[in-house]
Amino acid sequence: MHESSLRRLIPGYNLTRVVSIAKLLLEKGLFGSKAKAEAYFPGLFDPCPVRQTLNAVLEQEASRSNEEVLEVVSQSYEEHGSEGEDDRGDAVAVPAPGLADVDFQQGMKVEQDNDSDETLTPERPPASLFPLYLPYHAQHRILTNAQQVLEECIFDFMKKWLPNYLERNGWECAAAVELTKWTKHPFRWTSQIPEEALHPTDLKIESILSKIVKVRHTAVHRLPTTARGVCDLVGIAKQLTETLGDTPRTSQLENLHHDLQDKIQILEFNKNVLEENLACHLRNIEAERELLTRREERLRAKTVEDDRENKLMMGLLLEESMEQIFRVEEVQSETGRKWLRLGNKWTSLTGTVAGWAQDRLAKNALALRLGIFALFCFIMVFVCVVGGRFMYLIRIL
Repeated sequence: MHESSLRRLIPGYNLTRVVSIAKLLLEKGLFGSKAKAEAYFPGLFDPCPVRQTLNAVLEQEASRSNEEVLEVVSQSYEEHGSEGEDDRGDAVAVPAPGLADVDFQQGMKVEQDNDSDETLTPERPPASLFPLYLPYHAQHRILTNAQQVLEECIFDFMKKWLPNYLERNGWECAAAVELTKWTKHPFRWTSQIPEEALHPTDLKIESILSKIVKVRHTAVHRLPTTARGVCDLVGIAKQLTETLGDTPRTSQLENLHHDLQDKIQILEFNKNVLEENLACHLRNIEAERELLTRREERLRAKTVEDDRENKLMMGLLLEESMEQIFRVEEVQSETGRKWLRLGNKWTSLTGTVAGWAQDRLAKNALALRLGIFALFCFIMVFVCVVGGRFMYLIRIL
């Protein structure tokens, strides 16, 4: 059913190999013990120091923003009380800062698997999945349940040690008393508690109550809080139940606190893996981009070189054509001059022969016939010579 999703998580590996590896790890108990996993894979849970520092900065920024909103809500509640809360302006949670809001140092280095460094610039920071938030429905359910547990814990405690205080205010059950009634300064009811009723912890009950009010305000005003912030609120709630000596509810909140810590650790590990995979893919993309850039440069250089060679070739062809063109014209000019000289000679010879023939005709008829025959022979010889010249010119052209 999840084969397609699994294949995307393990590219380059077949399912048979993955199943065999998972079986081996299960047999060694690595999935059930963090200590065994760290011993078998040293450094498995150690994030990149720079990334860990950056995530801590983002977590602090988000926590500070949430604290500012809670401070506004608390001050308004102290001034107006629950009846005046509807009249005050709605407190809006400041969104968690993105990476662009964090003051990066120029040339920050991030450790790579191959011990090489990658420079991150403020102009193009990597995507971050931190600070870590729980789905809001999970956060709201955790805090509302914690608020209910605290209200019941305090009511049961007061019912046991200060029942008159409850009767004087007309509070018959835990649901009748809002948590803020117990957490509002100056905590007059705490001064009436017998000393033996409290189980001292590292914090005084007044300090715990001043922090407990954040559970109520965060739940009621739907303030998005980081996962560690939610975990801290559950932890302070556990401290209050422990101080009031409510063992069952302390156990419940302690189990919830430990479960939250485990889930947060898993989420952080998954986010670190995703960010590391992202960084790896980005490095591969950058390497491919550099390779493509070099190929582009070689292609452009080859194109310019081919164009230069084509121009040189065209120049050579034009030079050869010019040589042939002008050589033929010279041959034709020389041939014309030869034909002109030959024509002049023919005219001169014809005139001479004609004059001689006229002179001979005047002497006798026999000489006339001999002259005609000689003229015919001369014409034939001339035609043969001219024909041979013409054929020679045809061959050379």
